Amino acid sequence: MNYSPTDLEAFVRQRAPEIARAIRAAAQKAHNEADLVAEVEKVLDKFSKNFDVTLHLERERNINALPVGTLQRPENRGINTNVLRPYKGFAIIALGENAARSEYNALQFELNRRFAGGLSYGFSYTYSKSLDNASGRRDRIWNPFDDRGFWGPSAFDTRHVAVINFIYELPFLRGAGGLTRRLLGGWQITGIVQFQTGAPFTVGTGDDFAGIGAVGEGQPWNMLGDPKLPRGERKFSQGAGDQNFWFRTRLPDGSPLFTAPAAGTFTTSQTRNLLFNTGFQNWNGAVFKDFGIREGHTLQFRAELFNLPNHPNWSGVTTDPRSAVFGKVTSKTSQRNVQLVLRYNF
Repeated sequence: MNYSPTDLEAFVRQRAPEIARAIRAAAQKAHNEADLVAEVEKVLDKFSKNFDVTLHLERERNINALPVGTLQRPENRGINTNVLRPYKGFAIIALGENAARSEYNALQFELNRRFAGGLSYGFSYTYSKSLDNASGRRDRIWNPFDDRGFWGPSAFDTRHVAVINFIYELPFLRGAGGLTRRLLGGWQITGIVQFQTGAPFTVGTGDDFAGIGAVGEGQPWNMLGDPKLPRGERKFSQGAGDQNFWFRTRLPDGSPLFTAPAAGTFTTSQTRNLLFNTGFQNWNGAVFKDFGIREGHTLQFRAELFNLPNHPNWSGVTTDPRSAVFGKVTSKTSQRNVQLVLRYNF
């Protein structure tokens, strides 16, 4: 495997102290220059073998999978699957391996105003793209013999995220004095608003189409066209009876856009996480005021509002091709919540 200079530099920087100690120990064993060169080469060879472990992410691979198509062969019908496996008598054996990699690129923008004149605010925006072939240490590749189809957007890949926050001290009665100021002045409003796009997903089921003894592990279906709908055509569905979809499920001629892979095969037309789920927006705010009781003692009243405009966020899309609501969003979440808080500080 070839590595870029950046990879090598990162490896050396991370392991430099350990490599230096090993070389010093090797030098103490050497009796001459030739011995020193030989000992140093042994040290470098040892660390180069660990290079993959150091720079790659952890994931899982089933090392007890059957060869592709084994369970579809007539002579194997009715036989206990575990008898046919490489390690006979055992089921799936998930090997943790440091073999995954990832790429992340982003454009970030931030604008802040410090608190002055009773107002502060901030705005941040991130446009990013994260790709990998394992988003978590327990991610298991569906084809243990070839991981090329597992490369795709990370499970947490969120392309657009925008956040707005503010604190505003209400100007009313700011200059008043006495009881009026203490009761009606000094109120503050805070808020934070977040908008973001959805995470990616794969269309598939838990069937073992490939016949490798991986029932329930999940394998993707064939994709025969472009399932992406223009933003204006993505609609909320009331159920199986309407034609409101988040993504296309049929070709122009009416035939299914997603089909099950042929028995004894993995699909080559759909890679991991090609489609993206619904996004969400969140509006939270609070109104609060501190009432001075005596020196070192204050009473704070807060009214906290979560999802202030009572805006519903769509739930996830149905990704099972056998479902009657496949490709549809049929539920919503998020209701307005109000929380009143009274806190005594001393």
